[in-house]
Amino acid sequence: MDRLGNLLELIETAPVGLRTLTGSLWHWTHLERSRWAIDEMSRRGGNSISRLTLGGERSGVIRDETLRVWLDFPNRWRLESADRLDIKDGDNRWIGDPHQVIALENDRSNIDQTEVGILVEPGPHVFGGLQFETPVHDEIDGRLCWKSNSSRTGSHGHMPMYLGLRLGGIDHTFWFDAETGIVLRHVGLIDREPCRITELKDVVINQPIPGETFQFIPPLDAVVESQFDRLLHMAETQGVDLTDVDRSNVPAVRKALANRGHPHVGRPEMRLEMRRAKHIPADGPPDDEARARSLIEYAYSHDLETDDTGEVLLNIQGGRGLSEYLRQARQRIAEGDVRFVVDDVKFLRPDEAVVWFSLEIDGNRPGLVVGREGRALLIDGRWVIEHATLVDLLGIAGVAVPPNL
Repeated sequence: MDRLGNLLELIETAPVGLRTLTGSLWHWTHLERSRWAIDEMSRRGGNSISRLTLGGERSGVIRDETLRVWLDFPNRWRLESADRLDIKDGDNRWIGDPHQVIALENDRSNIDQTEVGILVEPGPHVFGGLQFETPVHDEIDGRLCWKSNSSRTGSHGHMPMYLGLRLGGIDHTFWFDAETGIVLRHVGLIDREPCRITELKDVVINQPIPGETFQFIPPLDAVVESQFDRLLHMAETQGVDLTDVDRSNVPAVRKALANRGHPHVGRPEMRLEMRRAKHIPADGPPDDEARARSLIEYAYSHDLETDDTGEVLLNIQGGRGLSEYLRQARQRIAEGDVRFVVDDVKFLRPDEAVVWFSLEIDGNRPGLVVGREGRALLIDGRWVIEHATLVDLLGIAGVAVPPNL
């Protein structure tokens, strides 16, 4: 069998003999080129992919991240950095960041559903979608490997798109470990320029890993929620009517959340009327309702506006100390032009209103926050976003606000 045949056999059977792995996972991303690559994949495949995938496309912006990695096949792992974590002890999984963690009990996910999955089990992702060139010997971090360039085949199936989204690039260069077949390094390219680089570094294989490595110890001050509690919280904060829904039935709650509790209501104007009808005014609206609505729209679209110190958000109830948390959330969501747009307002009294709003990124609505329900309050003559509304929004982005703020 020739060298290419040997490589393809190695990829198909990877990971050969791999029981444990420790090391680090390095991601380097050129956001602008990666956006071009996704646009090109989308054009070729006739798909439409949200800009939220990469979080913006400002020229020259680089994202650089390193995760520590511990793997114990088949179902124990720990991926961790200063900003996020993903831990599975065999039965349960915890995903989040130092401030907010979601606990998944009796989790059925496998290693392929992590960031390292495509690297340690590359076969299912590269066959049928890529054409490899004859490989050459190379070395990565002291490990012998096979280096091969590849490009998509004439097929327009989903595999090249899936691979491009997970690893990045239109064309690819892989370094496969000669012993196990895992991917030690991948460079995704567009127009011969790298848009994303992924590399496993300091790799140690088949050495014992202490069991306590895969135990979850909540970070200090972290909020830990079960998956179902998080689901209920999302439904309640989004104003989903759960009156006739069994709250112990996970599929039923998910369905209500997906359909906003009214799957039988088809027309948008009917959904809007039912949504408004749930809120009964306790008093009349402000004297100048049109001006009040305009000021509410201003508050939502200028959420980052601060006083001269830069520490107090002027358009947020109790805005002192919240500016850094809001900036963190915006950075996690996108790098482009991010703003909240008010869709509808209903006044409950002269100084309080229900507000339905959506998130726009570079003029598009990616679906993360669309028609979300919040509140606006008139405080000291100024319409502001309710504190609880902002805290819930930050939670969606994985940013937890301390209880004292």
